[in-house]
Amino acid sequence: MYNELSFGVTGKFMKKIVLIISFVLSISGCTSLNVQSAKNIGESEICVIENKSINPDFTTAYLRQIKSNGYKAKLISRENKSACEFTSTYTATYGQHWGVYLATSELTIYKNNNVIGRAKYKAPYASPAKHGRVEDKIDEMVNELLPAL
Repeated sequence: MYNELSFGVTGKFMKKIVLIISFVLSISGCTSLNVQSAKNIGESEICVIENKSINPDFTTAYLRQIKSNGYKAKLISRENKSACEFTSTYTATYGQHWGVYLATSELTIYKNNNVIGRAKYKAPYASPAKHGRVEDKIDEMVNELLPAL
């Protein structure tokens, strides 16, 4: 009698509810963004090496945000990378769960082929935070990778 709440829910039922909520929270997680900011680029141009396997909208948004932060940027082919002091590569994968979303992305900045900055984004499968504009996620990555001049 005393184990029931005033609206008739037993302690055993409440334990199940708490267990289910704990499970859902443990798998949902948050999106993660790990960044090592690139430094000492100054007024130099960043040559973004084209990745033809990635949606062109991603590439456009990446270049736009680099320029928006005050850096010079241009898209080049891999064959022309030796002509640039600073280069960048990018990858992205998309998932499908209640719509298409950006699942992972990595932006890397090099100086003379040595990594000087990297941003990695990952959206857990069950997280509702993974949905939204891809451009906003790219902007956030670039803002931390290449702080505004």
